[in-house]
Amino acid sequence: MPRFIELCYVDDNISIKAELLEKEMPRTCAEIVKHLPIDGIATHARYSGSEVATLITKSCKIAREKATCAVLPGEIAYVWLNRDDHYGLDDDVSEICWFYDRDSRPTMAEGPVLVNVFARMIGDASAFNKACADTRIHGVKRIRIRLVG
Repeated sequence: MPRFIELCYVDDNISIKAELLEKEMPRTCAEIVKHLPIDGIATHARYSGSEVATLITKSCKIAREKATCAVLPGEIAYVWLNRDDHYGLDDDVSEICWFYDRDSRPTMAEGPVLVNVFARMIGDASAFNKACADTRIHGVKRIRIRLVG
C-alpha cells in the first residue's frame, strides 16, 4: 500500500501530495519518515534551475541510494552535502529539494550534485509549481512536509 507525504506552503495554503517511492528507495524513505513532520523555510536554488529546497536537521544523514542528477518535474529528493566537498558551504547541509519545471538539475557552483529521489508529486501541481516559481522572485516561504493518508 503506497504512502504519501504533503508539501505545504503554509502562508499561501498551497499544497501538493507526493507518493513515497518506498520500493525503489527504501532506506531514504524510511529515514525521511522518521523525521516528519518537517517545518522549514523553502528557498529557491541558485544554480539548479527550477528547484526549491529546505534545510532539515543535520542528524538526518542518508547515504546515496540510486543517486542521480537527472531529475524530472514533480520529483522530490534528499541530499547530504559535506561542507568540505562544496565551495561556499560553511557547514554540512542536509536538505529536501523538489523540482517544478523541465530545466531542473541539482547543481552547486562546481557542477552537478547527486540526489536521492524518494517521492513523486501526484495530481494537478500547477498552483504548487506557481508558488515554487514565486520563491525565485519574492523570496523564501514557510514549508511544512508531513506524512498523510
